[in-house]
Amino acid sequence: MTLRGEMRAVSMNEVRQKLRVAVEVAETGAPVMVLEHGHPAAVMLRFDEVERAIRLERALSALHGLEVYPELARDTSELAALVSGRVRPTLSAIRRLAGERREILAPLRTVGVREMQRVVADVIDRVQAGQPMTISLDGGLPAVLVSPGEFDRLRELARIESWFRAAGLDLTSASEQEIADFVRRFRERPATVAESAAS
Repeated sequence: MTLRGEMRAVSMNEVRQKLRVAVEVAETGAPVMVLEHGHPAAVMLRFDEVERAIRLERALSALHGLEVYPELARDTSELAALVSGRVRPTLSAIRRLAGERREILAPLRTVGVREMQRVVADVIDRVQAGQPMTISLDGGLPAVLVSPGEFDRLRELARIESWFRAAGLDLTSASEQEIADFVRRFRERPATVAESAAS
């Protein structure tokens, strides 16, 4: 996931009046923060970034099956120790992770640009309640609105994705077998100083 473009902030009134412009900004890869009374209410992301995040979630599920829980690392510096198995999370931490909402995995819900301009407050309410809304425009699906909390979670996942990519595994395209092979190879190699310190 990129999620690195410079964030733009727009009010709900601007969304109502200039939704197409906000969608165009999101399509460039820059997240668009929708403000309600000056507070974050939703974040508009490019559709393919959300699709990429969904593929990342599937890869994380495969890692969970191997008893690797990257999301429990407090920082990416702890990931090597977690993947190697030298640090094991507590059962309570795993249960907490299992209870976290993953809003982007909800069923696809779409709203057309004209409809959203009429009922923008209702759409934002649904997004804040944990129901991402995909915007349809000219026969395509250019952008998705997610809650600010989900946006923060996705940014954390993007850091995990970057670590795995640097370590040699693209989580968004790897098969379950490739993930299992990566973990096996990672566990067979000698521990680094950082991993030993984390143990």
